[in-house]
Amino acid sequence: GLKYVSGFGHTKITNIHFPSTLEEIGNYAFASCSSLMTEISLPSALKIIGNSSFFNSAISGNLVIPDSVEQIYDYAFCGCRGLSGSLVIPNGVTSIRYLAFYNCGFTGTLSLPEGLVEIGGSAFCDTGFKGELNIPETVTTIGESAFNGTLFNGTLVLPSELISLGSSAFRGCWRLSGVVEIPENIVAIPSQLFYNCKNIEGIVLHKDVEVIESQAFASCYYISSIVSKAKNPPTIASNSFNGIAEDNFTVEVPEES
Repeated sequence: GLKYVSGFGHTKITNIHFPSTLEEIGNYAFASCSSLMTEISLPSALKIIGNSSFFNSAISGNLVIPDSVEQIYDYAFCGCRGLSGSLVIPNGVTSIRYLAFYNCGFTGTLSLPEGLVEIGGSAFCDTGFKGELNIPETVTTIGESAFNGTLFNGTLVLPSELISLGSSAFRGCWRLSGVVEIPENIVAIPSQLFYNCKNIEGIVLHKDVEVIESQAFASCYYISSIVSKAKNPPTIASNSFNGIAEDNFTVEVPEES
């Protein structure tokens, strides 16, 4: 049976029925299909969802990604505003690529698999996800603007093995709350990391933080506690904490610093 499909981008197709044998949806396969206003059913043998495969298409309703899927490439569902409900990324996926779900509708929760290593830049930026954001402990890279502008709530726990954290990764996630602890391998707090996350209550910086970049915590109005374990104070941009009243929070540092 058919294992690969592509070539329907920019056409006026209104429906798709995938064969059960399909393993790969090719690059741009259904990109910009503005008449494809339907819920799609992906087959259980599918392994690869190619670059821009459904980019800016009109697919709608719930998106169920089969457990067989191993690769979701850049821009795969970028701009699919008609998608709703929740999304479960299957266990075989280790990397969610650049802009993969950027500006998708979605109205429910997001489940990320144990074993996930990389969340690419703008991967979930401007989606409608809500509920708690549980980032697996296996994640080492969160790209810039990865979760920018989402509606996740509750306390954000960053994975302890995180080694790369991009600017604006959680910018505008105004419903996040509680105390955020920056993992030990992150030595530079990137610009606008938590810009306008106005309900975060505190920050814990580990001993090796060297730099806090521009507007990293700007407009985080409810921060009341900053704990720094650094012996040498980090270099702080003049606007890193813009909008936080100086008489409103306490700063804790080690005695020897």
